Amino acid sequence: MNMTRCMDMLETAIRWTVVALLAVMVAAIGSQVFARYIFQQSLYWTEELGRHVMVWMIFLASVLCVRRGFHLSITLIKERLSRNKQALLQLLGAIVLAYFFYMMIVHGWTLTQKTMVQRSSALHYPMGYVYASLPVSGLLMFIVNLEVMIKAGLEFFGQRKGEAVAQPAGTGGGSK
Repeated sequence: MNMTRCMDMLETAIRWTVVALLAVMVAAIGSQVFARYIFQQSLYWTEELGRHVMVWMIFLASVLCVRRGFHLSITLIKERLSRNKQALLQLLGAIVLAYFFYMMIVHGWTLTQKTMVQRSSALHYPMGYVYASLPVSGLLMFIVNLEVMIKAGLEFFGQRKGEAVAQPAGTGGGSK
């Protein structure tokens, strides 16, 4: 099984997780609205659940954005470079991002451990569960960024041609 196929399977799993988290968030907030307007009574826990699920959903969806190159980028200079120099630029960017994701993992793990003693106000579970989204998503972003790094490196050194590495949104880098 090649690297791209494994990463596609990981992406599919993350996509379905994000969809499930969105469904939970919509159900929680929807039940809050329903209870407030139909029964004139507020459910105290739904806002907190919706907020914490949204945090996880956003961080996991960010993994997909890293893999597909849908993050914010300025392409003015990149578009004027040769294909080989574009690959080098992408490789250097991926190396910088790898360091950032490493820091997310390390400091996110520290924060998660420190907040395991703090309880959420409504649901009373450890807040570390919410903060765990940092190291988990950081690790996943580090992994998908390695794929981008490998592909850009192979393209730069002439081992891979024709298949674009993570195209930015709106430039024809189609998503599945």
